[in-house]
Parts: sequence; C-alpha cells; structure tokens
Amino acid sequence: MNDFNKSYWDSSDNSILTSQSSEGIDKSLQSAISDLGIKGSIMIPTSGTISSPRLSIISKRAMLRSAKSVNDHLNICAKDKWLCCLPTTHVSGLSIHARAALSGSSIIEFRSKWSPEDFVNTLNQDQISLCSLVPSQLHDLIKLNLRPNTQMRALIIGGDKLREDTRTKALELGWPALATYGMTETCSQIATEVRPGDGMKTLQIWNIRISEVNELEVKGDALFDGYIENADGNWEFNAPFTDDGWFLTGDTGVFNNDKISITGRKDEQIKILGEKIDIERLRSLVTNLYDHSATLIATPDLRKGNRIVMVAESSSDAQRAFERFNDSVNSIERAEELLIIDKLPRTSLGKIRIGKLYEILENRSEA
Repeated sequence: MNDFNKSYWDSSDNSILTSQSSEGIDKSLQSAISDLGIKGSIMIPTSGTISSPRLSIISKRAMLRSAKSVNDHLNICAKDKWLCCLPTTHVSGLSIHARAALSGSSIIEFRSKWSPEDFVNTLNQDQISLCSLVPSQLHDLIKLNLRPNTQMRALIIGGDKLREDTRTKALELGWPALATYGMTETCSQIATEVRPGDGMKTLQIWNIRISEVNELEVKGDALFDGYIENADGNWEFNAPFTDDGWFLTGDTGVFNNDKISITGRKDEQIKILGEKIDIERLRSLVTNLYDHSATLIATPDLRKGNRIVMVAESSSDAQRAFERFNDSVNSIERAEELLIIDKLPRTSLGKIRIGKLYEILENRSEA
C-alpha cells in the first residue's frame, strides 16, 4: 500500500492504483503515461482492477482541491479521527487520505474483512469521529442494532442510493448518516448533506447545470483530466468534456437551491411498446422495497422492444419481492419474469455490477 502522507501529495510522481497487477499491462501503460507527459497524477481503473481497458487520470492538485472543499463543507479539522474502511484503489478511500493530509486529522485503517461487530469495536475503541461507508454496510449495522460512540459526528454514505427507511433506523440508533453524491471523475464528492435528511448540498467548488434531457453536468477545479483507454492494445487519451469544459455525468437529476437529487441514469432508459422507461429508477424502487438482494434487467422482446426481468438472490424472499414490485408500478413497468441466482455480482464497495450480471445470465442460457 502506498503511504499517502503529505510528501506523496507534494510529489510529481505518478501512481497507478490497482487492486491487482499485470506486468505486461503495467509496462505498456507506464510507457503511454510517459509519452503523454503526465506528471503528478493518479491513474484509477474504472473497474477497480488493472484488467480494465480504461483508467481515470486524476491530478494530485485536483484531489487536494476536492479534499479542501470537503473539509470546509463538513468542518473537518485536526481533532477529527477517520476510520478508513474503503479501499485506496478507489477514490472513496484515497480521498480520505487527502482530506487528512490537509486537515491534520488522523486515520485508523480498518484492514480486516468487513464485519459490523469488528467495525463498531474499532470505532468505539479508537473514538472515531468520521467514517465513510456504502449503504449495504450501514444496513448490516442497523440489522444488528449496533450503535456508534458519542464522538461519531458524521457517517458519510455513498456509492449507491441511501434508502429513507435505512436512514431512519440508522438515526434512531444514533448513526449520523449523511448522504453523498460523487464519482471518480470528480475526485469524490459533488454534493453532500451537512445534516441528516436536509438534502445533498453542492460543494462550493462545483458549477452545476441540468441539460434538456435532465442530465447532471458539472464543471470545476476538481475535475479529472480525462481517460486513458486501451484500444486494440494501444493506450489512447480521451478528454470527455464539452468545448467549454463541462463533464456530462450520465446521471439524471434535479438541481434546486444548491441541492442535488439524483433520479437515475441517462443511459438506462429503454423503450417498451414505444414508451420510454427509466429502468434505473425502477431498480431504485426495488432497492427501497427489498434492499439489495434483487435487481432488474432488460431483455430484448420482438413485440415490445424490451421486457423487464427481476433477478434475485436465492437467499432472499424473491417471490415476495417480485409481487411487491409489480404491485407498486404501472403495468408497462412490471417485471415479466423472476430469475433466481446464488449471488448478485458486486463491486468491492458492494454495488451490483449490472454489466457482469448480464454476462452471467448470458452464459447460463448458453450452458
């Protein structure tokens, strides 16, 4: 693991942060980085592994700019103590080290395999005041009725949508859960709640606008520099910005009074019988109804164009989830089939890998 102290952030050296390594790819990538004249930057694969053909190029300057803005937004100072449970091969974990380097706050690394009991023991033993988790981890905590120490003042929840019932239960147990929205390309947070339930307020470094198709667009000093992509064995640079510097997030949402609400993904809209359906919005509804043990996919249909299918884990009450979902949506949005698999594929942060799920189901149909 890299030592992400102040000297790391001051250095003009480049870093490739990956959970795995491939010597051949490493060498060709290093050569491409050198040819492009990239310095003082961090390369993070979009999938969190070196096998990904695309990496985000993030300057250390941009990461520190983001860190300062988050510190200001949440009043983070030297008295604070972080518990870092998220991997530093992701912006989610790396950004904590950048915030600590600027604020002088300390970091305790939670290095063991995720266990809600071990997490709370560490939290309380070390008198942690700040931490970032994903919704599935928060769900584990409230399922066991675990409580935080009295020093805990912010539990930042990102990576996926925070369910309102999960938040309510968390607050009842004393967890100060703050919803956040961000991405690798923005060096972590774009908008974060200051107080639980108040709505995600935009950080001051960002300019925000909503396009005609309701897509959220961002512009600011903490944007990444672009992607370096492997196309047919050759690494190429791609800067996906508009001519005037805006980055199109691919997320749809509402922006009002400096607060952001995310409604879905632009690229997840399908058509059924000629009617546009936002399947990401429907996935969020499944999560709200039955946590993270079921999701939706769309499959081609000769007559309708597409049909919706629910995929659920074998350990879940899948039939109940299927029926509850279909009772809560319009007829055209209903799932027409229920598929059961052992486990839904997830990222290291617990988010369902929809692309991988499609692959698993395709391979199963061919077997």
